[in-house]
Amino acid sequence: MTLTTDHIANGDDLRHRVPAGTKTRDSLFWNIVLPEHQVAVQIYIWTDGDGVAGRQVAVYFPDPARSKILNAFQVDLGPDMDLDDWLCAGLGVRHTESLRCSALSFAEDGVELDYRFTATHRPFSYRENPAGCPAWLATNRFEQTGRATGVLRVHGLEIPFADVWTHRDHSWGRRNWGQVQHWKWLVAGLPDGPAVNAMFHVARGEPGINGYLLRSGEPVPIVDGRAHAEYDADMAQVRLEADLIDARGGRTRLEMERYAIFHVPFGSDNLLSEAACRAWIDGEAVPGQFETLWPASQLRRMVEET
Repeated sequence: MTLTTDHIANGDDLRHRVPAGTKTRDSLFWNIVLPEHQVAVQIYIWTDGDGVAGRQVAVYFPDPARSKILNAFQVDLGPDMDLDDWLCAGLGVRHTESLRCSALSFAEDGVELDYRFTATHRPFSYRENPAGCPAWLATNRFEQTGRATGVLRVHGLEIPFADVWTHRDHSWGRRNWGQVQHWKWLVAGLPDGPAVNAMFHVARGEPGINGYLLRSGEPVPIVDGRAHAEYDADMAQVRLEADLIDARGGRTRLEMERYAIFHVPFGSDNLLSEAACRAWIDGEAVPGQFETLWPASQLRRMVEET
């Protein structure tokens, strides 16, 4: 498996150092979506150039009362701690093989997680898409399908998982939240089958699309697509249908249906909503995740006018 490309180099899953005083952030994401257990997990971490960091461990169910969304903010880890061996408020992260393997561990507030990620293909850079990586989103960003093995303990349950589909990403550079009006970020797949990452976005009044379709183990850039989503009365995503075209001329149909969701206020005026889904890629059943971003003020107006 070739991992480095013209856009991704060894070490790009670690911190990206910048001169002192430069506004920047590294943010990383991993998930576990287990429809058969009616549960999903999201792990999200971030750090600025000075090593001031945060983390979120979210375990969510169809019944929101059972969900645990565990956040830590403004944790000063100092400028030297890197992601090869990183500890933030009880969450341990290790990158054990560059661009391929990572391991996470967590135990707090009734949640225990042991998680090991192994990539099933090289990292896909958003610079590979026709319009490149949007400047408001990141200096660069990679997405990567993988397989996960580990165990989740919550509410007295022990849920082992072995060789299940999982997804991770890593963005670095400044993110300008004020320039984006909406996005739909979609991931779905199987560890030994089809996989997709698609990000439909509207920023500064212009629509765009990023992401890839997995073809014979190789991520192929998406060049065009359309998506239609349905929402409930609170504008929380319920289901989605998308048609995607890749750089080789292939066409793929993605369908998603929510079974659990949680919401994350972010920045001064944004709401992220994370939906764990049953999904279908060209009719084949797969797990998936469907994330939306809305400016909170716009969302309130849409809900009031529904």
